[in-house]
Amino acid sequence: MCGTGPGLLEYGSDPWCRWRTCRRYWVPRALADGVVESAGQQERTDAHRSLAYAEADPVHAVRHRALSRPEATDPCLAEDTAEAAGRARADGERALSAELFVLAAELTPVNRPALRLSRFLTAAREAAAAGDSNLARRAANAVAASRPTPAEHVAALLAVVDSHSQALAGVAGLLERCRRLASSDPQSLAAIRANVSNSDPHEALGAARKAAELARSAGRPALEAASLTMRARMERVLNEGDSRATLDRALALDVAAEADGIANSPQYLAARHAIFDDRLAEARSRLTVLLAVAEQHGQEEDLVDIWRSLAEVEVRSGACAKALAWAGKALDASVAAGLSLGPACYTTALAQSTGGSFAAALRYAAYGERAAREEGDVLHRNRNLWMAGAVRLHTGDINGAVTAFALLDRTEDSRRPADPSVFRWQPDAIEALVAAGELTSAQNMILTFPATARQDSATGAGWTRARALLLDRAGETDRAVELLHAAAEVFRRDGLPLEEARTHLARGRIQRAHRRQAAARTAFQDARDLYLLARAQPMLATVQEHLDRLDGQGRSRSREEGRAGLTDSEARLADLVSRGATNQQAAQQMYISVKTVESMLSRIYRKLRVRSRTQLLAALLAHTG
Repeated sequence: MCGTGPGLLEYGSDPWCRWRTCRRYWVPRALADGVVESAGQQERTDAHRSLAYAEADPVHAVRHRALSRPEATDPCLAEDTAEAAGRARADGERALSAELFVLAAELTPVNRPALRLSRFLTAAREAAAAGDSNLARRAANAVAASRPTPAEHVAALLAVVDSHSQALAGVAGLLERCRRLASSDPQSLAAIRANVSNSDPHEALGAARKAAELARSAGRPALEAASLTMRARMERVLNEGDSRATLDRALALDVAAEADGIANSPQYLAARHAIFDDRLAEARSRLTVLLAVAEQHGQEEDLVDIWRSLAEVEVRSGACAKALAWAGKALDASVAAGLSLGPACYTTALAQSTGGSFAAALRYAAYGERAAREEGDVLHRNRNLWMAGAVRLHTGDINGAVTAFALLDRTEDSRRPADPSVFRWQPDAIEALVAAGELTSAQNMILTFPATARQDSATGAGWTRARALLLDRAGETDRAVELLHAAAEVFRRDGLPLEEARTHLARGRIQRAHRRQAAARTAFQDARDLYLLARAQPMLATVQEHLDRLDGQGRSRSREEGRAGLTDSEARLADLVSRGATNQQAAQQMYISVKTVESMLSRIYRKLRVRSRTQLLAALLAHTG
């Protein structure tokens, strides 16, 4: 410490004390900042000088001291400010850390250009971590004016790119500048991540391979691990090379997950690959370790990514309530931190479609698709379209499902060949096309089945289920049922109860369509038992409706006349509506879509020969009287 005023080290570092201090002072601090910003230059300087002595938090006290010297350099104050920036970073306050590093760099004397440049570069990286694109650009512009090397210039520009997260629509020019700089100095390739080559995975793979070689020869293990991680990611996407071996090399370097950002770490990619391969116990274990690291060292975006991944694990595992909880945390944090909503809405739609309600899933998918489209995030736009199509398929809105999948098919980037285990939308699209009677289109999509996907994997079993539905429509019903049994066994073996249940449901529908009532009932009951254990309310309601229809077909005529021929689900809906529930309210209580409510109401009206809710109430009273 060499400055004047309250010293940073005069205060304890106990997290509880810091929480209480922030809790006590955050409101007046926000008001004070607002008043200061509305004043003139001299008034702002005087106000910051006064606030430096009034501020209880040492980090913010140093910030006010730095802001009270807007046009002068001061080596001692620069040191204090850089120290405060480091403390803010350690506490996870990345936006504050970025601002303080910028101030520290500006306060650093011009006769120390290397230190100024280093602090501006650190500020750019912190701003990227905080998702503050304005501050990242401010720091990057300062770097560009400091005569950096090409690698340093690339690092600053990449920080601006990273600050936009998935929303890369406005940074194409920056990426092109990075490419030009890299071509003029091969060493700068070692600083380039996937987003430099975001439009071309082949280019990204080439850059990552070169970067890993350069980093290894330069003896920079952290950079080598980051480059190998990117190489493993691209090898997996392109099915080129040995992705697992490359990732193992990155993990063997034993670089801390937080060194280059948890989302860029080999530890996180290993967890994601475990999810893709349905090695769910491993994925959960890895993510739990990373969650502890993110809570201590990470940024809000790291936490969101881990919570979203945990939600995916629990959905695949059939733990629907846990999936909803993780997805809710990710969405709330994304809103609070101003992060892109496309990813969190996709995960929330996924969790809602299994453990919440189809209506909510559709809403979140629509929100996420719109947010991703506005931000130029093609990946999560497509994932939200997938959710919209899948939910409409489950609720019987076949035309809506086909429309959603057709839009997804048009928007998917043909230059980015996807690992089939990463993005599993095609089997759902095939099922929708079969249901719509578009058998040629379904057959054409079947022919795109990737040779890299094993038939006995969960990914392959999903395609098998879709192919079975097409075979049934072609008259090969027994073969279709045989394939569905095989697919269900794969899902059971891999511990994927919701996929197994969905396969039983498909088998039940085929058997019922061919009037094999006993076989259909067995299949529906198998699906119901699995959905019940998973607390998968929306699909549980769907399969129960199928069982009700079977029971309705087998009831005696006298019982049908006593209940006017209504199934249990129809009777429940009739009761809700007669007591004043709107279609939306009934859909939420029964965990079905509004369209399903409308369809069921039409059947109820026909059976009871009524035309209005009032007449429905009278008819029900007559039947119970």
